[in-house]
Amino acid sequence: MLTFETIFIDMDFTTIDFETAIGARWSICQVGLVRVESGKIVHRYSQLVKPPKNEYSNWNTNVHGIHALHTRNSPIFPEIWEDISPYIEGQLLVAHNAMFDVDCLEKTLKYYGLPVPMFSCDCTLKRIGGKLDKLCELYGVSLENHHEAIFDAIACAEIYLKLLKGEIEEGAHISDKEDNRVPFGNSEERLKGDILKKDLSQASPEDFFYDKKVVFTGVLKSIKRIDAAELVKKQGADIDTGISKRTNYVITGKKPGPSKMKQIEKYNAEGSEIIIMLEGEFLEKIGVHV
Repeated sequence: MLTFETIFIDMDFTTIDFETAIGARWSICQVGLVRVESGKIVHRYSQLVKPPKNEYSNWNTNVHGIHALHTRNSPIFPEIWEDISPYIEGQLLVAHNAMFDVDCLEKTLKYYGLPVPMFSCDCTLKRIGGKLDKLCELYGVSLENHHEAIFDAIACAEIYLKLLKGEIEEGAHISDKEDNRVPFGNSEERLKGDILKKDLSQASPEDFFYDKKVVFTGVLKSIKRIDAAELVKKQGADIDTGISKRTNYVITGKKPGPSKMKQIEKYNAEGSEIIIMLEGEFLEKIGVHV
């Protein structure tokens, strides 16, 4: 069971990171685990896991890149539990946003009728604040592929070691509004007026978004929503503020609107082909380099 501890000198611990297939915490599809003893990484474990029914949501797949074809022949969680349980049971478990990863572990074990072991827990997000990729950038920690579980677990281990050694000050980034308190959507950038009127006069049929219905949701990091909307409008996009069965692309930033994401899943299940496009891919399509 989960208990948070303040531990400064213990250099033996296990870091974990889970990726999930759908919104349910019991839908683990990838495990990353790192064991640290005496301040050194001594064991790494990475495994794709077949989630229940091998079912994925488009949103989760767009975050981590894993889909049903990747895991159709992978073991289910009970088949790998004996490989990782020795590094968890009775150990100090560390994660970045441990409330998520520990909840995934406990709910998955309960889903399969397996007992939940005793362990203590610490959280780099709770102790330091900030997003994992930003912390790695600030403190010189390699993060080869964010949202691939093993790389996140390795990065978390190295960040935690720096905290234990006093190289990162506790609470240093808890007040970082950009990293810790990004709201759902962005009411200040709500699109309205002429930007919502389709205009093909300046566009070419060869433009990527030509005559495509486009919706924005979430907060874009690299460009203001209104600027992004103007760029796709020049390509002939028909910009909407809500999802419909005829929507072609949904451009997503940080914390996309939950109701919009549910609508996408619903309409796609009914036969629509709505494509979720993350900010990086979107910037490439409109020729913006940041």
